[in-house]
Amino acid sequence: MRPFRLALALTLALAFAAACTSTPARDPAVVQETLEYVRKIQEWERVETEALRAIREVQRSQFVDDDYVIATLGGVMDDVELHLAEIDAYQPRTPPVAEVHERYRTAWHDLHDAFAQVIDTMERKDYIALSKGTEAMRRSRSELITVAAALNLLLKETGLKEGQQGATDS
Repeated sequence: MRPFRLALALTLALAFAAACTSTPARDPAVVQETLEYVRKIQEWERVETEALRAIREVQRSQFVDDDYVIATLGGVMDDVELHLAEIDAYQPRTPPVAEVHERYRTAWHDLHDAFAQVIDTMERKDYIALSKGTEAMRRSRSELITVAAALNLLLKETGLKEGQQGATDS
């Protein structure tokens, strides 16, 4: 039981230190904007699902059929480009949401560039360069997952989702 209490004490101390150095997590403006941002993310979910499906499909194909990879990734590029325009236009007002959104925006730009790189290398039949594109695609997908975790953490910090709140209330 003692390690748990020590971990809880360290967690509370770190949370207190962070609270003293940053904007209060329960700032009504942050809470409101977090709710708005979650709604935006839900609107954008269709494109994310489409892009992640395309990644899964080309990974399953093991990149052996150039035309298939080009068609699969190329088939989502228009939607990704429209999505980039939307997320570039979105301007968060609070620092916590702005931080999450900037990571989201960067991950999507990186994913777009990775798709373009994979398509280009497949069209040129440059299979050595293909590995760089597939690695960039993997990193971008991983960053999107990390951004989802950051948004989840923001939801907990604002009290919009159970989690950290329960640990400090007991």
